[in-house]
Amino acid sequence: MKNKLTSCIILMLMAFSTFANEKPDGKFDFEKFKAEKIAYITNALSLTPKEAEVFWPVYNEFEGKKWELLQERRNIDNSLKDGVKEMSDEEYTKLSRKIAQSFIDDGKLIDEYNEKYLKILPPKKVVLLYAAELNFRNHLLRKYRGDDKPNK
Repeated sequence: MKNKLTSCIILMLMAFSTFANEKPDGKFDFEKFKAEKIAYITNALSLTPKEAEVFWPVYNEFEGKKWELLQERRNIDNSLKDGVKEMSDEEYTKLSRKIAQSFIDDGKLIDEYNEKYLKILPPKKVVLLYAAELNFRNHLLRKYRGDDKPNK
């Protein structure tokens, strides 16, 4: 689970970097990324206008909270980039628990919003959402590599 989560985070970061050169100033074009993701997911889920009206505010709330957790995890990872400095056993224990807690928090958030999605979408569409997110990340990776052909 932890390896999958770490891989997912890495893929998301790579996906964000895909659009880094979209703007002339070299900055990430978040609005373009967001619009492409919304279109991709809406199409993959075949959301009705009524479903979309209820789904997108909840999904955007999830994305915001997920981003906050990612930023916290990034801060932890940055503290480990140059290796682990000398600390007391108590400090190592505290850091290890902080790292583990970041994965737990991510899992709790996914579980919480899975239940919210199940209240507003049919179960099949909830599963299609997870597939669409995975396929969108793969689409971005193919785009980044310059290979826009779908995987077979």
